[in-house]
Amino acid sequence: MKPSILIVDDEQEIVQALTRLLMKRFDVHGFSDPKEALAYFSKSPTHAVLSDMRMSEVTGVEVMEHVYKVSPKSRRIVLTGYADIEMAQNAINKGHVHAYLGKPWDNDELLSTLERLIIELKQENRSASVVRKLKEKNQYLKDKSEANELLNNVILSSSDQAHQQNDRLIDSHNDLVSLSANLIASHTQDITGHASRVAQHAKILAMRMSLQSELTTALYLSGLFYRIALTEKDINLSKLSFNELKPQQQHIWQKLPLLRSEILAETPMFVISAKIIENSYFVWGSEFCQIKDIHIHEKEPTAFVIAAKILSLVIFVDLYMSGQIDGKTHLLLPAFRELEGPAKKYFGHKLVAELQSMLRQPLSGESYELPKTVTELHEGDVLAQDIYDKLDHCMLTQNTVLTEPHITSLKSLQEESGGQLLFYVHSIAPQIDNG
Repeated sequence: MKPSILIVDDEQEIVQALTRLLMKRFDVHGFSDPKEALAYFSKSPTHAVLSDMRMSEVTGVEVMEHVYKVSPKSRRIVLTGYADIEMAQNAINKGHVHAYLGKPWDNDELLSTLERLIIELKQENRSASVVRKLKEKNQYLKDKSEANELLNNVILSSSDQAHQQNDRLIDSHNDLVSLSANLIASHTQDITGHASRVAQHAKILAMRMSLQSELTTALYLSGLFYRIALTEKDINLSKLSFNELKPQQQHIWQKLPLLRSEILAETPMFVISAKIIENSYFVWGSEFCQIKDIHIHEKEPTAFVIAAKILSLVIFVDLYMSGQIDGKTHLLLPAFRELEGPAKKYFGHKLVAELQSMLRQPLSGESYELPKTVTELHEGDVLAQDIYDKLDHCMLTQNTVLTEPHITSLKSLQEESGGQLLFYVHSIAPQIDNG
């Protein structure tokens, strides 16, 4: 879905010129009447507003003040002549303008400014969501610690004390792993829950393929931490789909598994996970993909190779369905039809068929995230991730129990997007601690 922009200028020719320039990258709403523009914005706020500074009936300062009151997060840009610098300063102070450009404007500068501001807006909204989740997790850990302290004051037998201490150590270990994974997700701007979902899917698929429990646990950790080597530069690259990257940039992605494994191998509990990641290959199916032939054609692959194949397959399918490979969202059944040839070549029919079955229908007791289209959602489904509206504001939070009005809102969101959307729900409703 294209980001939306409101253009306000009392010269129709300028509105038309800006519309022609921006229409390929933005959903443009142009007005030569500032009052009509503000009335439209009050009903349908846009990601950004681009306004002339000096207009006959309404000034750019007034436009920006109104926009700020209606939608403070919308990005505000003014076009101003040299004589209007003082007015531009007022717009910055009163309308909290993010940028101002001279008239006549430079097309490249205007486009780059708008794209930078839109990226900032999306990062701001979704970072707020990540911070909220981290705060909730930290509060959970604090409450749990206090509960354990109270439990220590209860008189227990020596045997009970030993069991209780062991349980507390296990809980603390799991909580620290979860917190570390959340911190990495925050650092790498994993705002869609990708790594957590990959870990869940890899674990369940490994169990279905009868991998031993130790390797299954290591595979789960591999999914949680496989993005650990991403740097700020790599994160910037991840804003593009894989097919949009230049060959040299794709090569960087291909080399990341080795670096990730080297980092994780420094910690004893991650040694097996590091070996799994080292044997994985990302992103398969690309002409730039460098896959070791032994992993593809080995007649009797080791358990590590099977685990690496599971991790590679789950990561790619999740990225492909969410649009991070070619920039397009792919629904479950069409995705597997499109990937049938290369998927079976690299992973074998059995593994691919089992993943497809798993994503369509969980077995009794299996807990993970299920992808659904809006027509597949039902009342009582529990969201596994936050849902954002057309302005990238959070409209439904994770763990919301869907009602019919919620589903209707999601149908409207899909209509506004102009394409199919994919939503993730819990296969088993999580127990939410409201204490």
